[in-house]
Amino acid sequence: MKLLVTLGKVLILLLWLALAGAFLQPLNKPFDLLLPVCGGLLLFAHLLALVLFERTAKTDPPRWRTRLQILLFGILHLYVPAKDSRR
Repeated sequence: MKLLVTLGKVLILLLWLALAGAFLQPLNKPFDLLLPVCGGLLLFAHLLALVLFERTAKTDPPRWRTRLQILLFGILHLYVPAKDSRR
């Protein structure tokens, strides 16, 4: 499960990089509005996750780092896989 969370974080990071690239170099007509709209929706979802999980962010020692990672990766940052009970 940790592999899936890591893969999800990598994919979200690639999306943020694509959004930054779209601001540096304009895209063709159908995608010139689509990518910024998707980025805005993603930012809204991550801001909502930050507001909803504020208590969790307060319990971690470096609060600014936790909040930044929630803004970047959303709920995937807060997911902690359960320990394997067979060991």
